[in-house]
Amino acid sequence: MDACARIPGVLGYLVSFLFGLGMGGLYPMLRRRRPAEAEPPAVELSAAVQESVTVFGEEVAALEFDTGGPDTTPAVLKEYRAALEAYDRASAARTESDALTALRDGRAAMIRFDARRTGRPVPIDALPPAAGPGRPRALTGTGERHVSTGAGDGKTEILIDRPEPGRPALVEADVTGEGNFFLDAMMRTEDLTATGDALVSVIGAYHGRRYLPADATHLRVTTANSRDDHRWSTRVVPLSAATELGSEHRGHGHEVLRHNGGPALCTVQFQTDTTWEVSYVCQCLRPWPACDCRPPAWPTNTPGDWNDDVSGLGDGRRTLRLPRPGFLVVHEEHGGGSWYLTTQPVDIPPPPPPGHRYRRKSGKPTDST
Repeated sequence: MDACARIPGVLGYLVSFLFGLGMGGLYPMLRRRRPAEAEPPAVELSAAVQESVTVFGEEVAALEFDTGGPDTTPAVLKEYRAALEAYDRASAARTESDALTALRDGRAAMIRFDARRTGRPVPIDALPPAAGPGRPRALTGTGERHVSTGAGDGKTEILIDRPEPGRPALVEADVTGEGNFFLDAMMRTEDLTATGDALVSVIGAYHGRRYLPADATHLRVTTANSRDDHRWSTRVVPLSAATELGSEHRGHGHEVLRHNGGPALCTVQFQTDTTWEVSYVCQCLRPWPACDCRPPAWPTNTPGDWNDDVSGLGDGRRTLRLPRPGFLVVHEEHGGGSWYLTTQPVDIPPPPPPGHRYRRKSGKPTDST
């Protein structure tokens, strides 16, 4: 065979090799890239941002994703490529702003990648991933995962990066200085756009924790009447970070507490000028109407009732039944009220474990066995 006849075969082999390199070998090349091969940064990145870039690269490398696998779809592959490209941009960034922008885009791609692979609703951005002319996207962080920050007046939507994807979480909010701060949960996916719970509404300084339902995909931060010292930050942490509820617990504003014991009575006392609520979330992490867990056989004349929450306006005292381990969500409208919780175990046989189904009749739980 002459040389001319071999050219098509050689070209075909070369094209296949390059295609395979782009599909499966891009990230190893990025990891092997030496700093000397990239243009030196105009401004040295902080140690925190450099560490964030390194951690993000390790997360991408740990995906163990087969680009040629039978379950790989074009949509999943697109998100994977976006994560690789974002890491490339972050590692070659010449300014911290460029590095943070690349990290933000890369983590968003990772969240969508995981949602597509696991069949969960795929979150989308309120604005296009890249800033358009005259519409820059404000940076809201220092590169640290699960943390966002901001200042001044405006409205910002933050894609929720959950420590445990698909599960409820806690969101910690800190506000300093003078100004209005509003925090709402949002559902913004390829199939749904809706506003969820109003989590925080305060004026001035604030610190508190709120329960973040599993279906929320974004946090919407709205600030107004801000002075120069007005700053805010949010941090998403797993439910396991909730403070354990003891026999006595004092606090103010919003909080999420973890109840590790069996059946108990929780006496709630509030001192506030506004509305308040304390609700129980079963360890199965579903709201009471959807919970399949059978309640304990409360003795006759047990204080409280079978509802999963107590509420009031102004100073008040109520009793809440805690049927099994779970979480207490304390909510006070403006975050400034003080409260006092006391918990007393009830000596009755524990109910069956979560997952035992039962039916309700006339609005009250009824054993199905």
